[in-house]
Amino acid sequence: MWRRVERWLARRAPVTFKRLRPPARPLDIARSEAAMGLRFPHDLRASLLRHDGGGSWGFGPAPFYELMSAKDIRSEWKMLCGDGNDLLDDWWNGHLIPFAYANDGGNLFVDTRTGKTGEFFNEEGLTLEGDVVWPSYLALLKATARSLETGRPIRGWRPKVVKGELEWESTRG
Repeated sequence: MWRRVERWLARRAPVTFKRLRPPARPLDIARSEAAMGLRFPHDLRASLLRHDGGGSWGFGPAPFYELMSAKDIRSEWKMLCGDGNDLLDDWWNGHLIPFAYANDGGNLFVDTRTGKTGEFFNEEGLTLEGDVVWPSYLALLKATARSLETGRPIRGWRPKVVKGELEWESTRG
């Protein structure tokens, strides 16, 4: 899947392409998993082994997300879980793995129990239905690649390139 994204970015959005991070070291992934007491889903692990995040103001799914590195996933998870003794299931759960930052706060996450994605913002809590939910991290990455290649919107957002950088523009009036 990453090859499709990389090809598109290299041809159409070279600034964003250059920001992609190199692969994560397996040791960094293992350290994050150990610190979190979780195993990353296989599709997330494979993605990190290809690119350890999207880079600063780099690649991410629509509309305004940036993929996180293995280390950033661990530190964001720890922050969201607090001190580890006070997990508040109504707004955050230790089984959720944040994998993308929202540029205006919040995260996309994958639920290790179901494999589904969702969204989290402090003000709104967890979103487990609607546009941010995908059956898996891989399904989200595939849909993103398809949108890049075809120019067709992905849940109301169309890829647009401005000065060599990928942006997502709303198709909703």
